[in-house]
Amino acid sequence: MRIDADESLAGVRTKIVATVGPASRAPEVLGKLLDAGVDVFRLNFSHGSQDDHSATLADIRRVAAERERAVGVLMDLGGPKIRLGELPGGMLSCELDAEYALVRGPGGAEGELTCTYPDLPDDLTIGDPVLFADGTVGMEVVDRSPGRAVLKVVLPGQIRSRQGINVPGSGLSLPSLTDKDLGDLDWAADHDVDFIALSFVRSGTDLARLRHELDRRNIKAKVIAKVEKPQAVDELESILALSDVVMVARGDLGVEVDVARVPAIQKRILVEAHKARVPVIIATQMLNSMERSSRPTRAEASDVFNAAVDGTDAVMLSGETAIGDFPVEAVRTMSRILAEAERPSPSPSTTAPGGPADRAGWISPITEAVVESASLACRRLDAALLVVATRSGRSALAVSMQRNRTPTIALAPSEGVARQLSLLWGVVPLILPGAGSGGDGPVDHALSWAKTKGLVSTGDRVVVLRGFFPDHPTHNTMVVREVEHTA
Repeated sequence: MRIDADESLAGVRTKIVATVGPASRAPEVLGKLLDAGVDVFRLNFSHGSQDDHSATLADIRRVAAERERAVGVLMDLGGPKIRLGELPGGMLSCELDAEYALVRGPGGAEGELTCTYPDLPDDLTIGDPVLFADGTVGMEVVDRSPGRAVLKVVLPGQIRSRQGINVPGSGLSLPSLTDKDLGDLDWAADHDVDFIALSFVRSGTDLARLRHELDRRNIKAKVIAKVEKPQAVDELESILALSDVVMVARGDLGVEVDVARVPAIQKRILVEAHKARVPVIIATQMLNSMERSSRPTRAEASDVFNAAVDGTDAVMLSGETAIGDFPVEAVRTMSRILAEAERPSPSPSTTAPGGPADRAGWISPITEAVVESASLACRRLDAALLVVATRSGRSALAVSMQRNRTPTIALAPSEGVARQLSLLWGVVPLILPGAGSGGDGPVDHALSWAKTKGLVSTGDRVVVLRGFFPDHPTHNTMVVREVEHTA
């Protein structure tokens, strides 16, 4: 009898993205995070040097290779996010009604604050709200002079050096790609990252510019659009048309719009993105209390659970694994919550019949039809496994969007493609053995590997989608195999 999928390697279908930082960059911790359930590591280029990220990337590749895992790496560009300058002692307690001066230039006098956008003091007007640290500290502009804006605390709390600053409703004309981002893209051209996330996205135009810069550098990474501005919500259709993945970045989004709207926006993005066959990452404060506690709050557990039930492809940990006291425990906890969310029934498919009109050609109608047929065959035959061979990842994406209960192995022609499949819901990537393996060799390899992992047993039925095999030019065909004793 075959092992139930929930007890196997493919038990948790929703993928986990973990941010690497001081708490997790040591190789032994990276290995423990992989063992706990991480599928993709995020390198946050708002912090750290390129040399730091180079060393971390090398460590990730090494620990992943030791575990024979195809692990994705997400490069998150810093973007034009406005950040505080350095504070004396690294932290400042802001009391109610206290006043501070936001100044252009180096600052340094008592009560002066600086930021990474030098024109901000001149762009502000009296009455403007200025929010710090994801909106946990609020101030209001009460006076202005050239190069100087006086801020009064209306929401007290603590702020730290390099934390973000938001000016809700402002029309600041900052570019989505900064000079630093362009320099970081030069770094990416020499380092094989799998995903690149763009901050401050307001429309498809921002993504078009990023794709132009990637093409100039011959970078093949998948593009992730971070939805964190109200303009992005309004321009969601154009953003989806140029995205490989979207991230619901709830930190800045919850500051830029009324926090009461964030859950509805999250659900809308999930529905619209899946109609367009675009995977979704839900991010920010999912297990926030686990930065300092070994257990999450009940509300946080419910947040992760409901995101999975609503159909997200991945959930992301930020400070929990980057600077938290319990990075490995946070991943284990998230994995357990996701397993519970997926246990009674598969996460509901949010796909729509007919495929996305605004992404015509991304997944062909033929691929859609054959994948739907394969999904039906898996249900009717109680298949133990679905194997899909894919050159570009599109067939695997189409399978993922079906939200099948049947575990899925995606055979990829290269390590790079396999790593980009690591973000797809329910898909376990496996690299094809040898560049010239044609015929049934790749499927035999997949079944042999699946038997060692307890996914299949002799006599089980396996549905095979032949989107691509080397030296075997079939196009989107489906066959049903029975696992033999020698597989």
